[in-house]
Amino acid sequence: MRRIKAASVPGFVAALILVTFVAGCAPEAAHQQAGRPPAAAFAAPQALPLTHLPDVAGSLAVQNPTPDGPAGVLIEQVEKRYASGMTDYRAGNLETAKQKFDQALTVMLQSNFDLAADERLSTEFNKLVEDVNSIELAAIERGDTLAEHKYEVPPIESFARLTFPVDPKVKERVQQEVKSVQSDLPLLSNDYVDGVITYLQSHARRYVQAVIERQGTYGPIIMDTLKNEGLPQDLIYLAAGESAFNPSALSRKGALGIWQFMFGTGALYGLKKDAWVDDRQDPFKSTAAAARHLKDLFKTFGDWYLAMAAYDAGPVVVQRAIEKTGYADYWTLRKLRALPAETENYVPIFLAIALIAKDPKAYGFDVAPNPPLQVDRLPVTEPTDLRLIAQLIDRPVDELVKLNPQLQRWTTPANDPNFVLSLPSGTKDKFKQAIATIPAGKRIWWRAHKVERGETLSEIAKKYRVSPSALAQVNQLGADSNLEEGNHVVVPMAAGTLGSLQRVHPRAVRTVYRYRVRPSDTLELVADRFDVTPYQIRRWNGLRSSALVPGRTLKLYVPGGTQAVSGNRRTGRRGRSNRGFFAGRKSPTHAAPQTDRSGSG
Repeated sequence: MRRIKAASVPGFVAALILVTFVAGCAPEAAHQQAGRPPAAAFAAPQALPLTHLPDVAGSLAVQNPTPDGPAGVLIEQVEKRYASGMTDYRAGNLETAKQKFDQALTVMLQSNFDLAADERLSTEFNKLVEDVNSIELAAIERGDTLAEHKYEVPPIESFARLTFPVDPKVKERVQQEVKSVQSDLPLLSNDYVDGVITYLQSHARRYVQAVIERQGTYGPIIMDTLKNEGLPQDLIYLAAGESAFNPSALSRKGALGIWQFMFGTGALYGLKKDAWVDDRQDPFKSTAAAARHLKDLFKTFGDWYLAMAAYDAGPVVVQRAIEKTGYADYWTLRKLRALPAETENYVPIFLAIALIAKDPKAYGFDVAPNPPLQVDRLPVTEPTDLRLIAQLIDRPVDELVKLNPQLQRWTTPANDPNFVLSLPSGTKDKFKQAIATIPAGKRIWWRAHKVERGETLSEIAKKYRVSPSALAQVNQLGADSNLEEGNHVVVPMAAGTLGSLQRVHPRAVRTVYRYRVRPSDTLELVADRFDVTPYQIRRWNGLRSSALVPGRTLKLYVPGGTQAVSGNRRTGRRGRSNRGFFAGRKSPTHAAPQTDRSGSG
């Protein structure tokens, strides 16, 4: 135990102050937000409740109507975007509001100002971060993301504040294990750690099993990154505690991903979040950011237990605890109750998980890790629909969504020519060869059909409601050409608008349609028509396979209201021109649509 005179936090933490005070005076609730308080000059940001929105007249721009120097000009630029976003927010346009708030934050982050050194700029940044988090949580609650993103509350939130009684038998076993286990971090046995292990063995077995299974999936990625950064390999168990290695773990405060980054901290470490991607869910990028963050924290505190506590509560909280008590030792700070309640158990939970994961059978867990995540990674320079990619490589689109959890749309980003896509291992060459046959500007609209035995161009054209001549021309085939089973035929679907790429559907209102299966229908085709996924159709209708029986009626929860399948119009879904499936046709349903507000999705 070291008792020291607390020194000031080094320079990198000065940047992190910008996201610490988003939580106001309750830092223990601001999981993963970091910062350093220079003085009491920083005003606590005003929260943005989703039910009672403040007037734009109360924003900082009105308090400082005349720009005061370059910083004032920057604030004025930011506030214009903020006010415009608030207008959209009040009108219920969450997606547009999110984009404008993100733009405002980008303007600040990309400026040349030292935001932490200017009270007005830091306060402005704090306010914007909180607003973006509020918008983000509201949007997720309404379902404004890919349906396959099944967000889950991190398990640690259910027991982080508990008191853990110690089983003497468990304590004896842990003490024996600590002597034999190898680790590049100090592992120890005490009442705190042994109590958590007792709890995990009896009350959180499924959580531990998930940790062991998913460590097999993401462990190699994390271990390689930690090694490249020169960090202890056992820091992998921070991710186990944070999220159980779940890219879709979403805390109640808005921390997201395997490493549970809040928006502000993620932005400071290069994690992009916009209408197309959220890098906090990217296993590769978020792990690299977490490694840099942990390295910075260790440089600050010189002790891994303190660095872990700072990762949870923020360096400012730990620094204050050291200054208040004079002790730079985690266990002493915990004993003196100088840390937030959640953080008191954070390190013991880490140690308990590390000890169990290193020898699961010794603690009664007999579960095999999942196979390692094996993917082919390649840049995709043009926006490309995931369903087209899946068709070209003959894999389920759901698999692509799981391999690319950072995607917020059905397409790769339209604003990032350097986006790196993860494909199932062994499919890269097949994809590169197949995608070359699709014109760059058509990859968000066109589809690929795998030829079945005996199929003709006319039959395929009828199935997709396209012209047989256009189908033949695109594939450089004659009208009577024989098609080889298993080959792909490119289907030239009519283009829509960029706006229709968003596929943002409030979960609060969906229209229930009952669709009668036709002989030419496939599960993928029906899903594509209604902008849903095959997985959803199977779940809604209790289907055990992808096979459809002609004549069967399917229940579909169509997003976007009755406009989703417009009949007797010249425009297709959500106003897109001549989309192909339903353009100018009657609705394919055989029952009147019903409004469903149950949030099915």
